[in-house]
Amino acid sequence: MTETNTVHHRRDEASSRTRERLLEAAEQLFAERGIQAVSNRQISEAAGQGNNTAVSYHFGSKEDLVRAILEKHSQRISAIRAGLIDSIRDRGDLREWVAVAVRSVTEHLKDLGQPSWYARFVAQITADPAYHRLDAQTYLADAPSLRDLQEGLSQCLPDLSDPVAATRSAMTRYLITQATVDRERRLAEGTAPGLGTWDDIADGLVDTIVAVWSAPATPGAALAPAQDRADGARAREAERFAFARRMREDFARLMMEYRFAVDEVLTKVTILRDEFLHLHRYNPIEHVSSRVKTAKSILEKVVRRRLDPSLPEIREKITDIAGIRITCSFVADTYHILDALTSQDDVRVLEIKDYIQDPKPSGYKSLHAIIEIPVFLSTGAVAVPVEVQIRTIAMDFWASLEHKIFYKYDGAVPDHLAADLADAAQAAEQLDHRMEQLHTEAHSSSEEADTDANPVDIDDALLHNLWELSKQKI
Repeated sequence: MTETNTVHHRRDEASSRTRERLLEAAEQLFAERGIQAVSNRQISEAAGQGNNTAVSYHFGSKEDLVRAILEKHSQRISAIRAGLIDSIRDRGDLREWVAVAVRSVTEHLKDLGQPSWYARFVAQITADPAYHRLDAQTYLADAPSLRDLQEGLSQCLPDLSDPVAATRSAMTRYLITQATVDRERRLAEGTAPGLGTWDDIADGLVDTIVAVWSAPATPGAALAPAQDRADGARAREAERFAFARRMREDFARLMMEYRFAVDEVLTKVTILRDEFLHLHRYNPIEHVSSRVKTAKSILEKVVRRRLDPSLPEIREKITDIAGIRITCSFVADTYHILDALTSQDDVRVLEIKDYIQDPKPSGYKSLHAIIEIPVFLSTGAVAVPVEVQIRTIAMDFWASLEHKIFYKYDGAVPDHLAADLADAAQAAEQLDHRMEQLHTEAHSSSEEADTDANPVDIDDALLHNLWELSKQKI
């Protein structure tokens, strides 16, 4: 291994350790206090991180952090479940399949040792209106071992209707959650000896849940003829194909609307730039760039954030699909361009974040605005949000460097580099201030016009004739 590779390996290990400490600290705090009551700053401090932005650098939003904790545990639970299924496949009875559902969780909790927080963490998610859709069972829905478990239970009770099976599955989840939460809490409080071991808890749960699944159902609800089940399966498959076709059509239209919205904003910026250049003889806009997220990137974000895969939800919750970045000469120009753009009648301002006056802890500076602009189609006008970032050349250079550094270190930037970045941000600010002073001094010391004093070439003789004509009209 070369010296460079060794350094990169050590950095990756450091980043991985930092990430794991943050996950452990967050899981404990969430389990004990609830999701909403815990801030990113508290998590960073509990993990021993001096940088209060460590959570956002490693995970993004709090929802992404919650999802990462669930993913860590779900992988282990799925592995345990898969091993238990392999031991009974094709011969298991109802008790054995219920034992798979129970012991995949209790074995994991036993492996975690003492103390553990996972059961209470799941209970907090389930009880939180903002996060209940991310509960463990929902997050594990695509795990092959969970589908095998569901099929195994169905084979044991072939005549049980889908609605009744869904109800009993929900009851199973509730019983497992409550029993494991109670034992985990008592272990933390030191009052658990009377509850027995995790294996004892599992045995009691299996007895109870087998009784739940075996109980008689209300007449008319328990039995589902084979033909009805087959018809239901065909209907669900047809619904799935219709959904896929609708999503493709809707997204083709969505992407077109966002591309048109970017074109509209670019046109507005171009007009502003030409106006400043030809009428004011000064161009505050140095560079303009744009981008539209790919459909794949948008849908991956929908899945990652567990959003409803509908266009209204995507429009409301994902506001950075279309983006424009405007680079200006000076700080004053950024505000001038923002005012000129957002004051137009057909532009609606949804949100403005001024990171120039209130920089991020890392030193990042920029003006961020989410604006809504109408796109006129044959079917009528559609309001489309566009994210606009406006910054100076120095701010843009610093932001580009910061992005590369944090990408290289996966967010776990060494303290000395983070400090150097902060110093560089201050230097960029001083450079912006000094260059603006020089510009002001240079233009206030001379009243001479720019070389392009006559942007429109009109013949002198023609001007004289026009003047004579105007006198006749008075």
